[in-house]
Amino acid sequence: MENQAPSRMMPRSYYTGPWRKARICARLVLYPELLQRPRYARIAAALVSDASVTNRLIGQAVAHFKGKLHQRNLTA
Repeated sequence: MENQAPSRMMPRSYYTGPWRKARICARLVLYPELLQRPRYARIAAALVSDASVTNRLIGQAVAHFKGKLHQRNLTA
């Protein structure tokens, strides 16, 4: 029997380009003060015109981050 790669080394299918972009958008939604920085303003302008990033993906990413924050607050 050959050695198999551990499951943690297998790429996850939901880490696609649009999902990564949606996570960036979610950070900008949760922390709007970032848009005052020129770099983030340019990124936001580029992501607004990207058709692969849908509102649903952004909503899922926001929920993902809020869930992480909620779990962190429960353990503290």
